[in-house]
Amino acid sequence: MSFDLLIPWTDPCSGGCADHPERYALRALAGGVYLGIATNERIEPVEDPQRAWIFRTHDRAVTAAREISATFGQAVDVVKLR
Repeated sequence: MSFDLLIPWTDPCSGGCADHPERYALRALAGGVYLGIATNERIEPVEDPQRAWIFRTHDRAVTAAREISATFGQAVDVVKLR
């Protein structure tokens, strides 16, 4: 799976994630890989959930998953990280 889309709906989690007990990531159902943010700010598949795009709220993760699914026509799941 390859995504080539600039991401206007980012939910940056720079340094603040450790303070939030809940963290969520997106996982593509096709292939089971997590979705991360590449250095060029495009969505990329990543194997390691620690490199995944992290959301601090479930609502924000669900919104991003719906938008990505609508754009690419592929199902995206929201996964709670522990």
